[in-house]
Amino acid sequence: MIIMLMFMVNRGVMHEADRNTFYRLCFNTQLLFLLDVLWVLLDGATYTGARTLNYFINAAYFAQCGILCYFWSQYSLHLSGSQRFSGKFFKVLFIVPMAVEVLLSVVSIKTGWYFTIDADNHYHRGNLLFIQVIVMFLYLVYSLLVAVFTIKQQRDILNRNKLYAISALGFLPFISQCLQAQFPGVSVFCTGATLGLVIVFLEIQREMISVDPLTRLNNRNQASIYLSGRFKQEIPGKKLYQFLVDLDKFKSINDTYGHMEGDNALIIVSSVLKNVCGPRGHFISRYGGDEFVVFANLPDNAAADNLCELLENKLRERSQTLPYTLALSVGYAALRDGETEESLLSRADASLYKIKKRKHAER
Repeated sequence: MIIMLMFMVNRGVMHEADRNTFYRLCFNTQLLFLLDVLWVLLDGATYTGARTLNYFINAAYFAQCGILCYFWSQYSLHLSGSQRFSGKFFKVLFIVPMAVEVLLSVVSIKTGWYFTIDADNHYHRGNLLFIQVIVMFLYLVYSLLVAVFTIKQQRDILNRNKLYAISALGFLPFISQCLQAQFPGVSVFCTGATLGLVIVFLEIQREMISVDPLTRLNNRNQASIYLSGRFKQEIPGKKLYQFLVDLDKFKSINDTYGHMEGDNALIIVSSVLKNVCGPRGHFISRYGGDEFVVFANLPDNAAADNLCELLENKLRERSQTLPYTLALSVGYAALRDGETEESLLSRADASLYKIKKRKHAER
């Protein structure tokens, strides 16, 4: 399964940074599995040189455990976008447990700290093997905690789903490693690690078909899925509002400054939407071209007007350093009882049209 994942990632269309880090993690996981298989084949073998080779395979296996768990934690940080331990000092500090793990694994060939090989070429646990288990637990628990704490701070549904997958990336190997430590010789870590990678791979694929590649917002299809689900829910004291957000004079920006600058303008708008709507738990998506959709649960039209004004003000602040001024036209409609998705969109679109018509008349 890991080899299949590596093949699909290598042939896929993932972002380069995601592809490289995921491929590296798969490679190191596969290397650990290979060493585990070699250990099974060598343990108890009686041919010449088998005992010496068994020593080196065991040392390599324990060293690879530390290396893999390091990459596991690094990948969790990469997926979550966390800036924890991003400085040079903390990056070096983060490597220390892995370096200690590798060193102790190698010297165990002579000291027997992690393992010993008896005269019959059978493996036995060393007295200090608990250190290796602690190092693995530290990395795996850290991977799990990064996702859990980030989930608590993240209210956007799309990102929460991604973080749940990251939780699996840390949780499944952690549980399987606990079982393997409790029952020597049972290689359940391989199963937990594989399932964790499969879940994350599936989430990455889901994100690729659900996220607009330029703005990293939900795409139009996700907006429809979200709205269909919201029709079945009611929040006391609040109504579901659909906002249609349109960037004014977008064609003029493209014609005057080029399409790359036009893309930059859309990214700035999406950033403002994330900063304003994201912490409030509103759903945001790029609807197409220079249009965006926001779904918000609000008590009344006054709250909707305040949100529109806040978006316009924040975007105006962000565009002060640009050679042009960014401005938005925002129309909205509140969901009525028994209303269809098409009807809600039509009324929000009519509201947007009135706003744009009024702006055009005021020029």
